[in-house]
Amino acid sequence: MLKNTIGLLLLSCIITAGCNKKEDVYPDPYAGAKKNAPVQFSDELPTPQRGSAGDQVTFKVTGLLPFKGTARFYMSGKEAQIISITDKTVTVKVPDGASSGSGWINIGNDVYPASLFRVNGKVKLDNTFRAGTGADGMVLGIVPTSDSRYLITGNFKLYNSNGVGNPLNGIALIERHGQYVDAFRTDSAVYRFGSISTAVQLPDNKFLIGGQFDRYGRMKGINGITRIHTAGMIDTTTVRIVPEQLGETDPHAGGPTEEERATDTVPAFNGGVTGVISKLFYTGNRVIAIGSFFYYVQYYYANSTKSTRSIDLRRVNNIVAMDVNGNLDSSYHYNLATHQGEGGPQGGLTDGVVLPGGRLLLVGKFNKFDNAAAGSIVCLDANGRIDPSFNAGTGATDGAITSVTYNPVTRKIMLTGTFTTFNGVAGNGLAMLNEDGSMVSTFKARTVGGGSPIYALQMKSGLIAVAGTFNQYDNYTREGLMILQPDGSLAAGYNNTGRLQGLVFQMQETTSAEGDPAILITGTVSSFDNTAVGNIFRIVIEK
Repeated sequence: MLKNTIGLLLLSCIITAGCNKKEDVYPDPYAGAKKNAPVQFSDELPTPQRGSAGDQVTFKVTGLLPFKGTARFYMSGKEAQIISITDKTVTVKVPDGASSGSGWINIGNDVYPASLFRVNGKVKLDNTFRAGTGADGMVLGIVPTSDSRYLITGNFKLYNSNGVGNPLNGIALIERHGQYVDAFRTDSAVYRFGSISTAVQLPDNKFLIGGQFDRYGRMKGINGITRIHTAGMIDTTTVRIVPEQLGETDPHAGGPTEEERATDTVPAFNGGVTGVISKLFYTGNRVIAIGSFFYYVQYYYANSTKSTRSIDLRRVNNIVAMDVNGNLDSSYHYNLATHQGEGGPQGGLTDGVVLPGGRLLLVGKFNKFDNAAAGSIVCLDANGRIDPSFNAGTGATDGAITSVTYNPVTRKIMLTGTFTTFNGVAGNGLAMLNEDGSMVSTFKARTVGGGSPIYALQMKSGLIAVAGTFNQYDNYTREGLMILQPDGSLAAGYNNTGRLQGLVFQMQETTSAEGDPAILITGTVSSFDNTAVGNIFRIVIEK
């Protein structure tokens, strides 16, 4: 069972409807219509099939003429001016703020859905991203690699039909435009019950992966984190162990030699946790893991046999630092006097991001961190101590912070979550901060309806992509994805796309095959803009 792959708290806060993957792209707008209803829209697409605000579009419909004067036509929740009604058609003007989707006619208390109409704009699904059918399960992490590819992690078995007969089990390497890299081989990775939620690439180009798994390939006894080669196989080493006593051994009889019994091949990364790792960071020549765990684990091989391991446990409270080989880094967020980690969050962690100077910004749902008051947000310095120069005031006290991202170009921090206020200011689940924790006064979140923002990414241009479970923003229909200006208003011309069906867990700014600004989006997303996507897709953001 997939558990805590993005944090138990995050899942409990944001999962409402739309979490389950569906093969259908959109429900048939006519499925619920009565066969003998007085108004019947044709299943033919309108003329033209796409257009912009102010354009006239004609839908084929019968039975509407008697309701001329009382019928109201809506697109994206906004009333569209009816230009003309005949016995076979209705012509309307596309309203400002409309997005792609199905319109409808209101006659009294009755609703009659129209066919799909696509609205032109500056955002579109990128057809140059060749993911095909995508992943058959959720994609939780994206790691840009040193060779301009992406390592994706999650809880999937297939990627564009690759993995049939030899499941990928939560990890794959893809080209920057989505094609599967067949040369990346993982020996069944974390097997069917494991999940990989996060990864980082190290200076030697190897990867560290973290999540919930106890094996990788043929190597067992792993505790939620291990190191793999760039080609996908686990990184191993040979260690000396205590040889098990098997009585007299005759090497000529095919039994193990004394030397073979005194050595073992094990994962080269010797470290882990007793729970689940939700995110990994590499900064300051150390690896930092956060998640839902209370103990750091390391094997003491010198006192182990092949069948019985000697284990060292240290209490660490949801955050632990290690070197690249898995050894505990006791100089980071650790109390040498008590030989355990500092207090950590009184609650749960959901996300984090590295800021300049090796500082680590952590968010979640907690009212204390290291026994100091904290409103679900805290910044640690390069030694893992609370950074007093970061002051977010009271933070988010009435809800969780589900994600945090940082843009090194704009030097701004974006927060999303279920909170309604941040540091006493109305936030509606969205906030923009400076590097010192102060709120950006020019950013003002508008009203959010139908759900909450889950993830936000500010692009180099300043535009902000926000995904979530919402269906309205500032009284405009925006179903699951919206593009904002740096001041928090909807960006004109950038909100033309239709519904995003599912949950977004991560975004990466990138470029399309033509070099246009783009965003790579992953999560558990079955469709976007009335098109099936397999939990990974890319959108183009025109300048």
